[in-house]
Amino acid sequence: MNPFIQSCHLSWVAGAVFLAVVGTASVQADTSGQLSDARDCTAEAQRLERLACFDDVFGTPITVAFAEDFSGQQPERWRQAFAQEQRRRPDDGPIYRNTGQISGHLMTLSALGSAPPRPLLAIQCHNNITELTVMLPEDIDDEPLTLDFGQGKQKWRVRDNGYVVSGGRGLPAIRTILDMSKASDVTVASSNSRIDGLVFDLTDFGSTLRPLREACGW
Repeated sequence: MNPFIQSCHLSWVAGAVFLAVVGTASVQADTSGQLSDARDCTAEAQRLERLACFDDVFGTPITVAFAEDFSGQQPERWRQAFAQEQRRRPDDGPIYRNTGQISGHLMTLSALGSAPPRPLLAIQCHNNITELTVMLPEDIDDEPLTLDFGQGKQKWRVRDNGYVVSGGRGLPAIRTILDMSKASDVTVASSNSRIDGLVFDLTDFGSTLRPLREACGW
């Protein structure tokens, strides 16, 4: 290769590598700054202010229409949960609904600071069985994965074609839910990047959960 051309080629490669490193560092710095700002949002006393703060930090709108363009792979409880969230108003906390035999008693809470349609924290009592899940607008295929709601790492299972991540049924789920009900908010740590960092505002969590608890006898 001509020495001049070779020199130019090496300079171009070095420049590209430099830009990639700088770009990566910039993205990491931006992400770190966002997480710091998001933690500050949890100090807001009013729900609307908290929601507006998170949406300002992450650049997400407060409301957005969720097109029901289902692939047919989503389970019925997923459909019921996301349909339930479509009726959410800006000042709503957790939403409870008794769907009857379709999906039983269902309580949902959308993640803050995520681009809509937002991942959901969902608690279900169906056929007298309690289950704690995170429901996602798009499927994932990680298996197994870990989640931590502040009580230590737990292994969660990916179910329902990748749209539902389950923290278990029965007593393990109930223990995690009861621990969560003592907090004002929770930030999820996970081995999956699409779940890691999700924040849920738990204001009114315990009171909204009451009819579901009564239905499942705990």
